[in-house]
Amino acid sequence: MTRAELLKKANELPESPGVYTMYDTSGEVIYVGKAVKLRNRVSSYFRNVPHERKVERMVEHVDRFSVILCENELDALITECSLIKQHNPFYNIKLKSGHGYPFICVSLVDGCPRVKTEYTRPSGTRCFGPFAYLQNVSLIVGLINAAYKLPSCNYKPRSKPCLEYDMGRCNGFCAGKADPEAMKRTYDSICAILEGKTDAIAAELTAEMEKAAERLDFEEAALLRDRRNALQMISKKQRPVLSQNRHADYFGFRGGEDRCCIFLLRLRNGFVVGERCDVFDQPFTPDLLRQYLERFYTEDTLPPGKIYLPDEYEWTPLLNQWLKGKITVPVYEQDLRLRALADRNAGERMLQYEGKTARIQRQLDEFAEFSGLRKVGLMEVYDISQTAGADVVCGSISVKDGIPDRKKYKKYRIRQTLGRGDTDYMKEAVQRRVARYKQGDESFSPLPDAILCDGGLAQIHAVEQVLREEGISIPVLGLKKDSRHRTKSLVFSDGREKPLAASPEVFSFCGRLQEEVHRVAISYHKNLRQKAMQQSQLEAIPGVGKAKAKALFLHFKSIDNVRKASKEDLCSVKGIHGPLADGILKWFEEN
Repeated sequence: MTRAELLKKANELPESPGVYTMYDTSGEVIYVGKAVKLRNRVSSYFRNVPHERKVERMVEHVDRFSVILCENELDALITECSLIKQHNPFYNIKLKSGHGYPFICVSLVDGCPRVKTEYTRPSGTRCFGPFAYLQNVSLIVGLINAAYKLPSCNYKPRSKPCLEYDMGRCNGFCAGKADPEAMKRTYDSICAILEGKTDAIAAELTAEMEKAAERLDFEEAALLRDRRNALQMISKKQRPVLSQNRHADYFGFRGGEDRCCIFLLRLRNGFVVGERCDVFDQPFTPDLLRQYLERFYTEDTLPPGKIYLPDEYEWTPLLNQWLKGKITVPVYEQDLRLRALADRNAGERMLQYEGKTARIQRQLDEFAEFSGLRKVGLMEVYDISQTAGADVVCGSISVKDGIPDRKKYKKYRIRQTLGRGDTDYMKEAVQRRVARYKQGDESFSPLPDAILCDGGLAQIHAVEQVLREEGISIPVLGLKKDSRHRTKSLVFSDGREKPLAASPEVFSFCGRLQEEVHRVAISYHKNLRQKAMQQSQLEAIPGVGKAKAKALFLHFKSIDNVRKASKEDLCSVKGIHGPLADGILKWFEEN
């Protein structure tokens, strides 16, 4: 069907809750959605109005659609989730595939303990977990099997013990060498360890080890020592993050203009048992989060007691009907902390996904949080350099995504210096920068998201005055140094100061910017001073005054080039005639 035909068909739908399914030309289901009013929702896809890129691509492939009417919005939600799970449509959001979260399962096979990693809960076993990482589970299982000398074979009876028994790594169960009572005690001990009763078990092992040493049974003492060491390793891998037995999921996200990341932190019994990270090539929206939750909890086999989100959304009541009121916003400090931790992890995963310089981007993110600035993608930093009011300059560096952009560096030679100070000098530099931008000079475009001044409140207010007079709104902050000329604090327009020592990453970031802008300003200042000294040397030549010395220097760029010039070259400079050129050449020969 054409888009016009699809629109006509959609306009004939009822205004009732339901689920719609989009098909392509081959009959494949490419999208499933729900609506409170089917007619309004479905017809919106086919109208000639701007859509998101993903929606536009999907609509281009739609050949037909079908609908299922539902009693209410909750029924529509449940039906939508069921159809998405059944068809896995291309244009519905995709979650990463995976086995889920591993368990450690303990069983008695013909009287011998067996410890294995499973992703389900097999009948006839005691299961512990789930655990966050397969690596940790494999390590724990290996430590238990080694410490208690459990067999690694398939336990089939044999006439002779295997090589593992001869090497002292197995208790010889397959050859009938193991004591059934000892095996039952081993089973109970392993279960107690996995239940977290490590302190009591460790005390028992220590006491037994000392008794074995007293009776000179050093082999038994060494075995008990290895079990105690394994127990200590296991307890480290099972450390909880909360004292309470929380069963909760904490969602965080980080969004950009074209990409976003949703990160899930899972706690069960106070332990972090897993995490999940999904990156989508589209901006973050509340609707994307809603779709994510619907898809995830349709497939979830490990339901939480609570689901913590950063905010309430208009769809929260509906999903809470479906999820029995589990969605909420954190209130208690530990829940707020874990929810914020999910945000930080989402940001870190975005860095890894995009392949950016992680340290620089991390510093930029922390600077944004520390300063309270909403946008820090493009910043400019200003610094003044002078010698007692002579050769005053202002250096400016441009910082894009936390990295100095040398192509955008600017140097301003301050024109009027008499009776003025650093605040006036910086004010003049920013005035000239804004003027060039308003004149349409591409090298001064765009304006930055924020301006940092090397200085305190006076410099901030001077720059703010310029921006205010020009009708421009850009946040201005100051970088203040201590008595040893080291970066000390961030100064705000209202007079507040935040010591940078409170955040090592922000301290490093600001210090790097301050050193770079200082280098640019002072190198320009030294260059001007050197040129002034060379120009003053030319004034020592008879017949060469200040104006002619300046003309010579501007033409030849250095005193050494003047020395090497021919008479014809000298005469090409305005104000220099034949006799004066001879005098200049003679002066250089004598001096």
